[in-house]
Amino acid sequence: MDLGFRSGAKRGQHYDLAMFSAHKLKSVNLLVKGQSEKHFEMTVVSHLQASSRLRKNLITQIGVDEVQKITQASFFGFSHRPDISIGNDGTAIEIKVITSGQSARDVLGQALAYRMHYRFVILVLIDQTEERQIVNSCRVKGSSERRFLSTLAETMNIFTIIGPLRKSRNIVFSDRRQPKDSDANVTTPRNVSMILRHRVSAFSVAPHRSGLRALAD
Repeated sequence: MDLGFRSGAKRGQHYDLAMFSAHKLKSVNLLVKGQSEKHFEMTVVSHLQASSRLRKNLITQIGVDEVQKITQASFFGFSHRPDISIGNDGTAIEIKVITSGQSARDVLGQALAYRMHYRFVILVLIDQTEERQIVNSCRVKGSSERRFLSTLAETMNIFTIIGPLRKSRNIVFSDRRQPKDSDANVTTPRNVSMILRHRVSAFSVAPHRSGLRALAD
């Protein structure tokens, strides 16, 4: 399925680094509180840079001139830069604190824009909705949210880390395996366009105030 996305073959160095990063982030300690997304971003960068395998390939928005090095994604005349990238067009990593259905829908839109220019996208979503509605909905066997995020991973190369499930334990949606928090069998709907049109509305959660942070090896 093209949809105007940059080609992202599920083999080779770009794919291996994307999968390595997604699985490394599954143990991020999202229970540690932070003050802003910038604070979370710095923590994520430090965590990923601890890996010698990733360090030389990371491009971040932290430090002098770093922002200019990140490939920006232009979509409908608007430009977006991910928080972190692996290479110039390999993987875009976006860190987002989710407080409402609107913020969940916004970051999904960003992910689609990034896929126009990057082979893979990783979303790190920190659930600060009331009663952790995002986390809980993704744990339900057969839920539309779970099927939707699994489909994004398997057919569109958009991987998602959602937490906190508990300390240093998050839900991972990647193409090689289903989220590790459950033994639920997740089926992949055939028509991604229908899912994008109908399932995103499922992220309708009540606003909530808070702050968090990410990461651990």
